[in-house]
Amino acid sequence: MSYPYDQNPYQPAPPPYGPGFPQGPRNNGMAIASMCVSLAAIFTCYGAILIGPVGAILGHVAMREINRNPQAYNNRSMALVGIIVGWVVPALWALVIIFIILGATGVLGPSVQDSFD
Repeated sequence: MSYPYDQNPYQPAPPPYGPGFPQGPRNNGMAIASMCVSLAAIFTCYGAILIGPVGAILGHVAMREINRNPQAYNNRSMALVGIIVGWVVPALWALVIIFIILGATGVLGPSVQDSFD
């Protein structure tokens, strides 16, 4: 007995699928890591002095890769954010630490030093 939905043995196989869509530009993993590490440096307080430059260096390496092959990657802005935040955050923390040291030693004036007592 034959079932009505059986494949007819006399029909040819269907044609294979086409080549598909062309591959577009992809994300650079180092740029993503640069942005994540640099943004994490904002919340790590004194660790920002160590973590921020790591994110900035990752951003510089990612930017070099993106500039060498701009058709392959599309997240140049993530690398740029990693570079900017990676250098600005440690600089701001260094300024805060310098002002705390200067205020505690009395270089900024006696009124500022009295607030540390």
